Amino acid sequence: MSTNTENAMLIMRVMRLAQAAVKSRFVQQVVPKRLTIVQFNALQHLHWYSSESGMTISELGEHLGLAHSTVSGLVDRLARDGWIMRRKSDKDRRRSQVQLTEQSKVLFQERVESAASFWKQAVGQLTPEEQVWVIKSLKRLAQVMEGPTWPSYDQLHPRDLNHLESRLEAELEEFAQTKLRLIGRRFTLAQMAEQQNQHELAAYLKQVASEEIRHTNQIFTLFEHKQPLKALLSNLISQDRIVSEELLELVDTAYAVNHHKSLSLLQQMVQDSQRYKRWFRDTLEQMGD
Repeated sequence: MSTNTENAMLIMRVMRLAQAAVKSRFVQQVVPKRLTIVQFNALQHLHWYSSESGMTISELGEHLGLAHSTVSGLVDRLARDGWIMRRKSDKDRRRSQVQLTEQSKVLFQERVESAASFWKQAVGQLTPEEQVWVIKSLKRLAQVMEGPTWPSYDQLHPRDLNHLESRLEAELEEFAQTKLRLIGRRFTLAQMAEQQNQHELAAYLKQVASEEIRHTNQIFTLFEHKQPLKALLSNLISQDRIVSEELLELVDTAYAVNHHKSLSLLQQMVQDSQRYKRWFRDTLEQMGD
């Protein structure tokens, strides 16, 4: 794997971590209020787009892309919990307008203040020089990402069957890699379920993971002539190198904070990782050309 590719993967990982941190902050604010994501989206649309008189259920449904009956039930629950109120429309008394209550207005004010505090704490850990460097680098990255022109219709809908086949294989491989990550999560959850005596859940998770393995293997088999086992194994070793580097960073952190339990676990994981890597490399050499 080239240095550029590895750097791109690290950049994307940092972006995902930033998104996860923001999402976690959002969930921490919304969940204690007993709001679902859909309910909060409805409040957000009312906050952003409604006039002083509010918005009709039909208008709210158009904003959310939901059916009138679904939005009607959503509005009923929000009104019951004090987030919105209904009032007759001044223009048509047969229709109701939906408005935010003071409780909702306080929520959005708190979110603005909390978001400002979050970014102040996060960015504030960087020195002024580091902040300038990060901003400059991100602006440059944005320029690079915006550089390519928008694809033409022919590029989006190529008629070249060979091109279509290559694109399909690339997308299938990416999809298979996503499946592999899910398999690991399902097996991990299955072990956790067994430890908590949730045996039925554990059995179902293992069954789903096994089916995912079968699906993934079938996907790889479809283009096995383009992706031989040796190439896939070589790619796995390259990815393991990145994981090993992250593992060593975690060991340093655990050592620095003197967290003995995590340090012992991480050191054992490093030893196991090195053992796996040696075995895979030996196997790769034995496979030859």
